[in-house]
Amino acid sequence: MNQSLMLLDTMTNKGYLEIANSPMMWAMVIPTLIVVCLQAYIFIRDAVKAGPIVGLTSKETKEAMRAGAICSIGPGLSMFTVMIALMSILGGPFAWLRLSIIGTMTTEMLGATAGATAMGVELGGPDYGIIAFTCSVWVITLNTWGFFIVNLLFAHKVEKVKVAIEKHDTHLFDSVGLCVMISSIAMFLAGQMVGGTGKLIAGIAGFIVMYILLFISDKFPKLREYNLGISMLLAIFIAQFFVDMGGM
Repeated sequence: MNQSLMLLDTMTNKGYLEIANSPMMWAMVIPTLIVVCLQAYIFIRDAVKAGPIVGLTSKETKEAMRAGAICSIGPGLSMFTVMIALMSILGGPFAWLRLSIIGTMTTEMLGATAGATAMGVELGGPDYGIIAFTCSVWVITLNTWGFFIVNLLFAHKVEKVKVAIEKHDTHLFDSVGLCVMISSIAMFLAGQMVGGTGKLIAGIAGFIVMYILLFISDKFPKLREYNLGISMLLAIFIAQFFVDMGGM
């Protein structure tokens, strides 16, 4: 059984993206995306109906909807930018599905990396084949179920805990959540940066670019939504430049 899996993975190392971008994959993700669009429609419809209840006139409701639509352009373009990077590794259908549901590149890349690491290969590397891709998909999907279950069982209780904690320290709850996210990202980043000089340069370049963009976005808030995509792309180009120049 294991030999068969290894043979299948070897045969499809170069062509796993053909399966990831196959019509069957598109057919599998489209129903979920239709549900997401339907949910958006229901929320918008109910929001319009609730306008008079909270004292909004029809004109004010339309202005609020227009403002929301305009504000969504920035995040939408930012999401499109990071989706291009995810598509090159996980294919168009699954990348489109995940970013339509979760909407964060960080979470998806952490899951994909964990799946590849579990199979003993590098995400997107030469040995990353159909088996590793399948493992990444499972890790990302099961990670989503963790969100659902925890929210279902504990979301209403966490709010009570947050209120109790904020009576003593208004910043402690948010600080703990931020520290958990930073430590998770740092763990995966450290594992990647020891994989070669090019990866080390990419990690350092990404950090520096993001640090600079944070200061720039303080003066130009509309740029903030693009920070992640810009820093990723520039880190890739900078690392590739130094690798080509130095033969690293």
